[in-house]
Amino acid sequence: MDLSLSDSEARFEREFSEWVRANLRDEWTARRTRLLPADESWAARREWERLLGSGGWLGVSWPVEYGGRGATLMELAIYYEVLAKADAPSLPNSAGQQYIGPTILEVGTAEQQSRYLAPIIQGEEVWYQGFSEPNAGSDLAGLQTRATLDGDEWVLNGQKIWGNSAQYADWGAVLVRTDQEAPKHRGISYLIVDMRSPGITVREIKQINGEAEFNEVFFDDVRVPRDNVLGNVNEGWQVAMRTLAWERGLFTLSVVVRLERQWRQIRGYAQVTRRAGKLLIDVPHIRERLASTYADVQLMRLANLRYLTWYLRGNLPAEETSYMKFYWSETAQNIADLAADIAGPELAAMTESPAWLDDGEWTSDWLASRVITVPGGTVDIQRNIIAERAFGLPRGT
Repeated sequence: MDLSLSDSEARFEREFSEWVRANLRDEWTARRTRLLPADESWAARREWERLLGSGGWLGVSWPVEYGGRGATLMELAIYYEVLAKADAPSLPNSAGQQYIGPTILEVGTAEQQSRYLAPIIQGEEVWYQGFSEPNAGSDLAGLQTRATLDGDEWVLNGQKIWGNSAQYADWGAVLVRTDQEAPKHRGISYLIVDMRSPGITVREIKQINGEAEFNEVFFDDVRVPRDNVLGNVNEGWQVAMRTLAWERGLFTLSVVVRLERQWRQIRGYAQVTRRAGKLLIDVPHIRERLASTYADVQLMRLANLRYLTWYLRGNLPAEETSYMKFYWSETAQNIADLAADIAGPELAAMTESPAWLDDGEWTSDWLASRVITVPGGTVDIQRNIIAERAFGLPRGT
């Protein structure tokens, strides 16, 4: 197995690394923006995203004719690793760039590609993914938000939940039921919705870590142009599966970098912190868990590279993305649990307390990790997909 970069890949890494070092300001880093109030954090991250767009560093794997660089998937993996190593903040329009934009590239009409792709890649417009509903999360096909055709417009009514950054979005990729009589996996359409349309109400959901990343979104007689269907009418389920495949699988190498950084912080804490007169690093069960979580992260890296090789051979993301989503969410949760266990009572320190660990990052990470196995399809759903599609086992009853 040869994991070294080719000459062209090394040049790509060097060029982008130099650009990031020259352009990423201290106030835009993940550490700094995480401590800002929500609106200020969003504004800072949007500045960074627009700068990436103006520099030609968004959608790098997209075809050149759509404004991308035509980068290979290996170069895309390098791209996300460079950002993670630089502690660049999460991109506000990650939905548009990482999975909705690629879906439009795959199945959109020429008109849709012309209208929507350029603003994504230039950092000008933000997208929201409107899939889950209060009674249709894991069972996504049970969604009840509906759209009825009225002349040249769809009239949209219903409710979505867990809408990431919906309060800031310009556009929404929204799954709706357009045939009430069809079986639940059919009769669904994938609508492109202007999020500034009359009749849309966005309500923030306060999370356990104090943030309001997610939202409820209500649609009351929202009118959407008839041609704003991505793919075919009543065949939105297949289009949604393409979106979810992009969401789950291709970008977890950057997660590896962030988990490695988190693991090193935990190890460093264990090397200098004493409990009962003994350094934590010398406690056998702590050493064992550090070794176990380190192995998990490295196995995750190798698995990602294996699947990346599969894609480089011309294959599209499929059920293997469920392995990747399952593995990284479990690994991230295990590392957060290890941090909580060795921090002990200090994890509960209040904001700006002298005992506050790493500017509160450990506390925030642990609280956020409680639900990390849910977004993008729960780990139980991923187990079912793996069993049925990878191993050919019968559907559960």
